[in-house]
Amino acid sequence: MRFMHNHLKAALDAGQAPHGWHGGRKFAIIAAMSENQDCKGGWCGPAPFANTPPIGLAPELQTQDEVLPDWKTLWPDLPEDSYATADALWWSRRLGTPQARGADVAALMRDGADARAVQSALARTWNWWPADRAPRYWKSGGPDRQAALLHVPLPEGGIRQEDSLVPAPETVFNLRGAEAEIALRIGRDVSAAETAALDYDSALALVDAVCVAVEWVDVRWRDGTKAPALALLADGQCHGGLALGEWQSASVIAGRDWAQQRCTVTVNGGSPQRFTGTHSLGDPAWLLVDWLQHVAREYGSVPAGTVVTTGTWCGCMPLQAGDRFEMAFDGLGGLGWQF
Repeated sequence: MRFMHNHLKAALDAGQAPHGWHGGRKFAIIAAMSENQDCKGGWCGPAPFANTPPIGLAPELQTQDEVLPDWKTLWPDLPEDSYATADALWWSRRLGTPQARGADVAALMRDGADARAVQSALARTWNWWPADRAPRYWKSGGPDRQAALLHVPLPEGGIRQEDSLVPAPETVFNLRGAEAEIALRIGRDVSAAETAALDYDSALALVDAVCVAVEWVDVRWRDGTKAPALALLADGQCHGGLALGEWQSASVIAGRDWAQQRCTVTVNGGSPQRFTGTHSLGDPAWLLVDWLQHVAREYGSVPAGTVVTTGTWCGCMPLQAGDRFEMAFDGLGGLGWQF
């Protein structure tokens, strides 16, 4: 048993097993709580160790031993209080549908470090990138230059770069949101010592290529984007997948006036929507210093070929099944995704 709140442990010690308890460690999933639940009798939040399989779990899975990953062995840096968050997201990905509300697990994480530890544990479980190097693909950004930036590694299996029109995703949890972005690629290995001394110009000089990108926005929590911030961060900050356009030399953005950069978006070939100078940071390269320092701090260095997509120019476009999202940046190229 991995952890439990004190009153639940006392009940078990007294021989009063909670409802749904089956012993062992095969299952740990957040039990969704009723909005009208009476909390006067004690704990009224999620059952964090609940050892109860999610509703609808196939019976054959309910009888298997060691279904869930052994987080302590797999990712020792994951705090025990965050095991339930990792369990919930693991089940969602395993079953292809949301299995818990983010609101039920957010309080089990203390801060962003706990949420990132959940990401890392899941990455090791699903082999999102090789264990012997830093992730190759990242998303980065923030609402403005005064806010703290978020830097999130992306599952490499969800990167598409061979299609001018990306086919519909096989599994959609909640959303088919699409964002038009610009991605930057680092041309050589960068040490942690080098990143510590970077400024805007020296960071931009490390970029060897640029391309347009479409990020697919999706969430694995039942409460979708309404889940608390830590739950969204633990889930990869609403990432579903990333499509990259054709790489071009970084010289195409040298001296570019980003305030005049235009992005044009269409849905199903309809009327074009135009966005000019609408990047939240004013310049997609503005985040490079902070992002490079974060990667080096977490992984020791930034390998050549590491890619960061830099945030939306069009907001998050809500789409329905079958919609075709197409975008183009003047002077940089275009890309489409059939959702």
